Amino acid sequence: MSSQLTDKELDELMPSELLRYETPIPTQIVSSDEFYPDPQNERQREVEARLLAMADDLGKKQGLDRRKFFQSAAGMTASFVAMNEVYGSLFDATKAEAATPAMAEDRASALKDQFIMDCHTHFLRDDTRIMTFLNMRIAVGKAGWNNRSPTRSKQSTTSNITTTSKKSFSIATPRSH
Repeated sequence: MSSQLTDKELDELMPSELLRYETPIPTQIVSSDEFYPDPQNERQREVEARLLAMADDLGKKQGLDRRKFFQSAAGMTASFVAMNEVYGSLFDATKAEAATPAMAEDRASALKDQFIMDCHTHFLRDDTRIMTFLNMRIAVGKAGWNNRSPTRSKQSTTSNITTTSKKSFSIATPRSH
C-alpha cells in the first residue's frame, strides 16, 4: 500500500479495529494513510462517553451486552443520538428508537435499499505515491466522464473520487488512544 505518511508516522498508528471500544461509528478521526489523524478531541470523547453509557444502560434493558447492542439497529441509532447530543441535531434519530429494538429495526428495514453515494475529496501532493487515485482520474478523463483529466505538475492535485457503498471502514488511528 502506498502512503503519504513516513515510516515513523506509520509505526505510530494502529489499525482502527484495535481501538479500545468497538462502536458502530468511529469516535475520533482515523487515517486512510494519506494524513496523520489528530488525536481524539474533547467533543469526540463526549460522544464516546455518551455512546458507551447508552450501550450499557439500554443494552442491559434489552438483555444485550455492549458488543451485541452495538451490532444492533438500536446501537447504530444510539450512535446518531450521541452525536446529536454533542454536535446538535444532525441526524433523524431518537432515544425512543435506541431504546426500542423493534422501532430501530423497522426504521433500518425501511431504509435498507436506500442508495448511498459517498463523495469525498483526496488531496494528492505533487510527490504522491498514491498512484491508484491519480490513474483512476486519468481513466475517467479518457472515458469522457470528466473533461478535466488530472496531470502531474508542480502544483498539488485534488482528486474527487466517487464511490458507492453500504459499508465504510477506517484504516488507522494514533496509538495514544
